[in-house]
Parts: sequence; C-alpha cells; structure tokens
Amino acid sequence: MEHYELQVLADFLRDHSVEGDQTTDTLWKPTPKDGAAELDAHEVAELVFMEIFSPVTGPGVAENLQKVYPVLDGHSYENLISLSGVDTSNMAPARTNILARQLLALGVPMVNAVRQGDSMLAGTCPKYRSHITIEALAGGTITQDYRVRLWGYRYEAADLPRVIGSVGGEIAIVDTPRNRTLRRATPLIRVTEETWTRLPGGNDQAVPKVNPFLHYAFNANATTPNTPYEFRYDTADVTDRVENLYFAYDVEPRAILVKGIGVRAPANLLKACLWIDGNPHPKSWVPTAQYNNPLHFGRGYPLYPADQPVYMIVPKLDKPYLVATEKGALRVQDNGTSIAANGIIVALNGVLIETG
Repeated sequence: MEHYELQVLADFLRDHSVEGDQTTDTLWKPTPKDGAAELDAHEVAELVFMEIFSPVTGPGVAENLQKVYPVLDGHSYENLISLSGVDTSNMAPARTNILARQLLALGVPMVNAVRQGDSMLAGTCPKYRSHITIEALAGGTITQDYRVRLWGYRYEAADLPRVIGSVGGEIAIVDTPRNRTLRRATPLIRVTEETWTRLPGGNDQAVPKVNPFLHYAFNANATTPNTPYEFRYDTADVTDRVENLYFAYDVEPRAILVKGIGVRAPANLLKACLWIDGNPHPKSWVPTAQYNNPLHFGRGYPLYPADQPVYMIVPKLDKPYLVATEKGALRVQDNGTSIAANGIIVALNGVLIETG
C-alpha cells in the first residue's frame, strides 16, 4: 500500500490533569510512543508542518510556551527549527484557524519536489527512519493543557526507488532581486531506506547540507532611538544562541535563502528590513506600525479583534533573498521612542545551506 499522502505523523498532548504544572525553564520531552510516532519496519517519513495548540487560561491569558522544536531519530533540530508556542506569537497555529489556510511548510515532500524538478532546494522537509518527537520549553509556569501535532508523508522503503529515484546534482540558488546565482555541486544519491536521511532535511547529509530554517527572536535590550536593532547573539542583543538572526557568512561557510520574515510590532516600531552586504532590502524598508503591519504573524490581534481566533503565518517575501559570502541580518528600527526589552518578536523562514 502506498503511504505518500499528507497524514498525521504524531500527536502529543500534555494533559495537565495527569502531569501537573510545567515549571519555568523545564522541558517537556514526550516519548515517540506517547504520540503514536513510531514508524513500522521498513518505513521512512518526512515532517511537512507542525501545529501548536497553545496553553491559554480560562480568562484567555496566554501562558509562556516559549519554544517547541522537533526531535527526529533522537537528533534535536532546535538549531534549525525553533518555534514560539505562545498563543500571541504562535508560529504554527492550528491549520483551521490560519487566515486563508496558508500553511508554513518546512519544505515540499520529496515525492513532489522530484516531480517539480527542484528536489535539493524545495525538498527540505526533515527526514527520519524510525521515530519522531518534540521538546517544549516552558518560559513560565504552564498550568493548562497544550498539544503539538506533526503532519507529513510516510513511505514504504521498497517504493522509494520507484517514486523518488535519485536525488542530487548541481544546486542553482537564484537571487533574483540581486541578479546572481550561487551554484553548488551535490552527490547523486539513489534513494533507499539506508540513504533516506542523507537527503535534504536529513541528519546524515554530506556537505553541502541543505535544511529548512525557521526561527524567532526577541530584542534582549531596549532599542536605541532612531538606530537599527539587530538580533545578534555575540553582542548580547538576543539571549539564546538559537535566536541569532545575524549571518556572518563572509567568514562562515554557509548561505541562507530567506523566504519570509515576520514582525510582531509594539507601539513605536517604525520599520524592518533584511540588511545584506551593507544595504537594506527592500530599499525603502517595510513599514511596521503597530496597527498597520504587513509583516504581522501569530494571533491576528491587534489587526483583528482580540476575541477572534484568527492567526497569520510568517509572511512570504515577494522573492527570496540570498545571503552568501557576505554579512546579513534582520533589522528593525523604532520611530524615535525607545522600545523596551522583549517588546519586539521577529521570525525568519528560509533554507540554510552549509558548505563546509
């Protein structure tokens, strides 16, 4: 029987009546068995998207489910996929509540990517051979239930040579806004059960490694009036290394193709941009006023009524931007009035290419 169709791969419920409070700075680590997330013998799978049903108190107060990330075959993907699970900034809300039902996928399932002729850059869904689970960090005490549901494709190993065949060859990363193309050679891999996790999104890739990248960040410090703010770990402008959205790729053997950026704007936030090689993109920046913000993500408020359970995914850029052999960063700027620490949350979605 062919399994390559979108389906639930795992469903993890943290039942407060059973497990009690989750205290600040603790991780919830359900087992794969807890979420019916173990594959049958000679099956493989890939994670396409996640749903987070955030903990909210009876009066509607969001509790601090600070971070959720997947763990595949025992390997944490936190460095690649780190999602806010707080209701207000939920990066993977229930699909039924997303405006226009636009899913934020981690890639195109490989069976479809091959048919589209873009298996290396599009087929970046995280891949595994045995089991999948998640880890969820409490940023404050959590007193309510929450759920994380994982969706994806699963395949019988015997079908892989027929439905996917071989993957690899030259990657051509086209940077249309800047009129350039980055090319990298990759080995041609005949897809089998044994080679599955050597494909894009897999944990056993050889260089160049191609993976999805989806992270959020808070401003760890107050903004300086009329001065761009970068979410940079080495300058202590974010508190967690995985929140670093500063890319020193003039010295690091990496590149990132940025497909989307999101900003939850408080009062006095003026604008945002991608800063690449000393220049803003777009050139005029993007306006991010609190009540008129095209980069909004998470719960719809304040663009929609507070009691309306509508959510927005991280907005897709008109065209992706490439950061390679240069520095790049996500920047924001206030309107002349400083914004307090942790007042801004941003997100960035793309494809990370590690070349060394």
